[in-house]
Amino acid sequence: MLDLQNIKTLKSDKIWFFRFKKFGEDYLITNDIAKYSFLTKGEFNDFIAWKLESGEKYDELLEKKFIKNNEYEWDMALAFAKKNQFLAYWPSLHIIVTSLRCNHKCQYCHAAVAPMTARDMDMTTDTAKKVVDTIFYTSNPNLTIEFQGWESLVNWDIVKYITEYAEIKASHLAKNVTFALVTNLTLMDEEKLKYLIEHNIYISTSLDWDEETHNFNRTFKEWNSFEKVTYWIKRINQEYEKRWLSQKVWALLTVTKKALPKYKEIIDTYVNLGLHGIFLRPLNPYWFAAADLKNLGYSSEEFVDFYKKSMDYILELNKKWINFSEMLSSIYLSKILTDKDPNYLDERSPCWACIWQVAYNYDGKIYSCDEGRMLARMGDYNFQMWEVGENAEDVYKNMINSDTTKTMVQASTLDWLPGYNDSVYKPYIWVCPIHSYKTTWNVIPNYSKDYKRLLDYAILDYIFEKLKNEEDKAVFKSWVLWIKNDFVVSQCELI
Repeated sequence: MLDLQNIKTLKSDKIWFFRFKKFGEDYLITNDIAKYSFLTKGEFNDFIAWKLESGEKYDELLEKKFIKNNEYEWDMALAFAKKNQFLAYWPSLHIIVTSLRCNHKCQYCHAAVAPMTARDMDMTTDTAKKVVDTIFYTSNPNLTIEFQGWESLVNWDIVKYITEYAEIKASHLAKNVTFALVTNLTLMDEEKLKYLIEHNIYISTSLDWDEETHNFNRTFKEWNSFEKVTYWIKRINQEYEKRWLSQKVWALLTVTKKALPKYKEIIDTYVNLGLHGIFLRPLNPYWFAAADLKNLGYSSEEFVDFYKKSMDYILELNKKWINFSEMLSSIYLSKILTDKDPNYLDERSPCWACIWQVAYNYDGKIYSCDEGRMLARMGDYNFQMWEVGENAEDVYKNMINSDTTKTMVQASTLDWLPGYNDSVYKPYIWVCPIHSYKTTWNVIPNYSKDYKRLLDYAILDYIFEKLKNEEDKAVFKSWVLWIKNDFVVSQCELI
């Protein structure tokens, strides 16, 4: 794309480091503080040859630190530190698996659930205490404890014990603690709801569109799962409004093949339930889903087509004054349009595993992340960090200094990974060592075979194309305002 002579004449004393790609008839450039600009072919050639010395485009590039001035080193250092301030702290998200029991048998479940009779797979009070003691040795002043399981409400007494014990610890140690609960909502009742609201525990669930699809994906023999989940979404949000709380239930969609042609109906279902937005995330191609990809899966091209149609429809709704957003796009947009990285633990380099997220299994074993914990359920313990014990301080030091931690950080740091490190989208993307491990049997990702990267790039291509349209850009900016004010550290994993 560049003439060698242009490269040789590049004015490195005037131009700060940038990455680029051909974008239609224009060029897209980005830098290490995630700023971007579109340049025509003529502007691009003038920019790299240092013929662009004044005018509106010059002022834009100067403001975004593509062009050096006397203050650029200080300004770049400050902006880079602000974008990457999360590097100063250790784990913020602590996932606690209260039980392996579950009353559902989901088609895409990440691992084998335990039957409801298997009470030996519930976390005990002794283990729960050791887990909380370990959590509070982290240097991070802001903690999120996320209750998971295969159904976290199965072991309700432990949820309450951990909440109350963690609140006491937070008060004594001057830390901020937030709680999140991932649940299928079928075991919810008014007493539990009252407790969750009084203790400010955020609630996340799964909603796979209409009754037929949801009940097919999320098999539940006792009752109608769709009726249960939609009833409690409405009831919880009603109680939030009654108490003048701005939060809503988080409902997460798992996109399976059945969902692809029904993007409008899916979005309308979420809108009609009064939800803030939807998370369009593809199916993970492993565990139980891998065994039935013929019925559940799809190609990357099919998902990208689904994503684009869904986004076009969501933008159309916003232009009709229906405030509704797509969550993954909002996270990317926050990176692109603001000076801070949002408190979302995916889409970071290094990835979240071990250093921002830790998963504590019901038996006290500690894993790099929830995916690492799920692998252990399938008999692969490669991502275990340590195990809780009597001396919580030693446990914390050992898990942070474990070989697992070092491997995960190295494998997910984009700066040294071929292909990723010089991509124009490097400031926005991430790699998942476990995804790489399960698809190529190597924690180091293969750029040419990285299915997830192809999806990320296609989504970013769509977003940047829309940013060239002022009306669409205005909608996107409204999503960024929402995510800055209301986003929770917890990623609330799919259940």
